[in-house]
Amino acid sequence: MKPSSPLSPGSSNPGPSRLGGLGQGLAKLAPTGLSLLILLVFVLLAILYAACTQYIKPDQFAVKQVDVPVPLFTGAAGIHSNIYNTGIQWRMPGCEKFLVFPKSVRAVTLHSKGRSDETPEKFVRFEDAAHIQTSDGFFINLDVSILYRVINPYEVVREFGAGELYEQNGIVFQAEPTLKATMGTLHPEDFFNASNRVAKQEETRDKFNEFLIPRGLKVEHVLIRYPRYHEAVQARIEARNIQEQTKQKNMEEAKLAQATGNLNEVLRQGEANLSIKLMEGSNFVTRLTAEMDSYRRKKGSEANRVIALADAEKQRMINDAYQGAGSDRLVGLEWAKVLSGLDTIVLESGGPNGFNPLNLETLMKQLKVKASSPSSREETVGQGPLKGAAQ
Repeated sequence: MKPSSPLSPGSSNPGPSRLGGLGQGLAKLAPTGLSLLILLVFVLLAILYAACTQYIKPDQFAVKQVDVPVPLFTGAAGIHSNIYNTGIQWRMPGCEKFLVFPKSVRAVTLHSKGRSDETPEKFVRFEDAAHIQTSDGFFINLDVSILYRVINPYEVVREFGAGELYEQNGIVFQAEPTLKATMGTLHPEDFFNASNRVAKQEETRDKFNEFLIPRGLKVEHVLIRYPRYHEAVQARIEARNIQEQTKQKNMEEAKLAQATGNLNEVLRQGEANLSIKLMEGSNFVTRLTAEMDSYRRKKGSEANRVIALADAEKQRMINDAYQGAGSDRLVGLEWAKVLSGLDTIVLESGGPNGFNPLNLETLMKQLKVKASSPSSREETVGQGPLKGAAQ
């Protein structure tokens, strides 16, 4: 029995049979009738939606450009002034299109590296550094960043054109002339003075906006940095800065010396005023002390006078008491006190020379005491009976 060859006519070929089976399966699964119609309508609507709409992103707005006017569907040919914000916007495919612009802040940076050495970025455009001549005739290269935004896309398209022409015509071409008009009025050393530099940055921004705002653009900030001079110019600037700083230092030292002199004068005047006030206070204390002593002496003298008058009046009253009725008995009592100290006395007790303490004259004779004159008697009486007896 001879084996059959795979390529012989009598052999079976499974390839066509498999493809036929796959085709039959797809034919069974394919929609027919109403379902096929619905699918075709859905596909057609999806194609129409994709062709007739455009999505404006949140950071964008747009204006419509009509290339082929269609009555009742599109307006007149040209750029329309309506501004379309974020969302799905309708258009006639092949007849209309949207010119989209960014809303966010963009930057044009002029720096020494230039545009060829920088990696392109979405929000930044790089250009060569600004070459400016200062008021002294020196040339300086400045790194400048101009931050701007689109505020009216219709005006931008009408003045500068579609696409990115607004950045080239509105910012890049205007940058160096505007910077020369404002920064060129500065001296080279003024670029290192923060207040002068910031003032000129704001002036440059305002000058940009005078030209750009009516054309749909607005510059938010102009930032200047890294001024670079030629080496010889740099040396001259440093020498001038040293000279001006020395001059300023001398002026400040002169002001300091003047202020120090004024301070010393004020101190001297203060010390003189203090001495005067201290002397016035000392004189016032001395005057008050003298017045106090005078018052004390005056009042002391008046008090002594009153006391002396009172003592005289007291003595007068005592003298009057000794001169009145019963004074002889009082004298006798005083004599009794005097004689009470005697241990023994021998006197006659009777007769004309007898001891009688109530008879003063006889007693004085017995004791051999001289009789005093009336004036001395009054004085004796004024001093008391004991002192008169002692005399």
